[in-house]
Amino acid sequence: MAVARRKVSRTTRKTTSKNTSVAPRRKATPRKAAPMGEDRLLRTLQQGLFNTLSSSEGEGRSPIGVSAVFVQLFLQLTKVQAVAVYVRDEQTREMTCLAEAGSSDPALAEPWHEGLSKAEQNSPIISGDLHGIRLHRIGRLDGVVIFRTGKSQRVPSRKLLSLLTAVEPWLAVLLDHARLTVKYAAKILRIQHMEQVSDILNSSLAEEEKLRRALDAAVRLVEAEAGALFLGSSDGTLKLSAIGGERAAGLRALQSTIAAGVHRTGQAVLITQGRQDARLVAGQGWQAALTVASLVSVPVRMGAQAVGVLEVVNRRSGKPFSNWDVLELASLSNQFGLAIDNLRRGAGGGRG
Repeated sequence: MAVARRKVSRTTRKTTSKNTSVAPRRKATPRKAAPMGEDRLLRTLQQGLFNTLSSSEGEGRSPIGVSAVFVQLFLQLTKVQAVAVYVRDEQTREMTCLAEAGSSDPALAEPWHEGLSKAEQNSPIISGDLHGIRLHRIGRLDGVVIFRTGKSQRVPSRKLLSLLTAVEPWLAVLLDHARLTVKYAAKILRIQHMEQVSDILNSSLAEEEKLRRALDAAVRLVEAEAGALFLGSSDGTLKLSAIGGERAAGLRALQSTIAAGVHRTGQAVLITQGRQDARLVAGQGWQAALTVASLVSVPVRMGAQAVGVLEVVNRRSGKPFSNWDVLELASLSNQFGLAIDNLRRGAGGGRG
């Protein structure tokens, strides 16, 4: 039997419920980005510090470079009014500001110092809208991170302190790594300068020229502003033999009571606070041309006999010389002594 098939008609028309009202379309408005959560802030800061270590070169890997990256990133993420990193100088033991970002209002100076004083006393670093945490290294105070809250900041102060506490180990380790990197680079440079002194003193140059160039290299070795080589004469007095450095102009008739004492006693002298040292008299010796802030004076020996004195003044960075500078200059004295011995032997041969 034939089966009748009914054709089903289809329509492309859209059907809507009679009871459903269609709302007019609204223009989409851009939403403001929600503030970062504490975990995300921490990860961003950690990643920023890691990138500093892995990609930066030269100054970027120094403690100053690391601190500058940190404060800029912290300010950008949290919108605090100001933030700064202080680290204790290994030589002077003073807290020095490596980097700061945000408001430079002079009125901040006093509260900032208050915060540092509290850190020194191991007290909580909280003073009004000023907050901070300590940077530790091997269990001792090594530095401080201080921030000042502001109206536009994105995170409450309590959470900011928690954030800093979490990121502090990363920052402390990275600063320590950067400090060691700078120290090793400086040590390599010093070794090169010492090798240069040795090469000069063993060269075929005229003896007087050897001493002059070797003195210049010794001045660069300890990053001094000026230096002088004094030689003992037959009557036991010291006479200027060579002078060098960027501040040596106008000192051709230099005399140094410090060098005279070193020649007499055979003991090296280190002065780290020249302005308070009674041995430095205004208008005399080096003081006739420049203010001596720091000085190193070491005897030059020829065997057991003291034949002269090597003396340098003022590190170019403004920091005082250290015992390490005394040791390095003293290690050069034997080479200077050999060169002086050769100079005197040559002069004696010429007279014969």
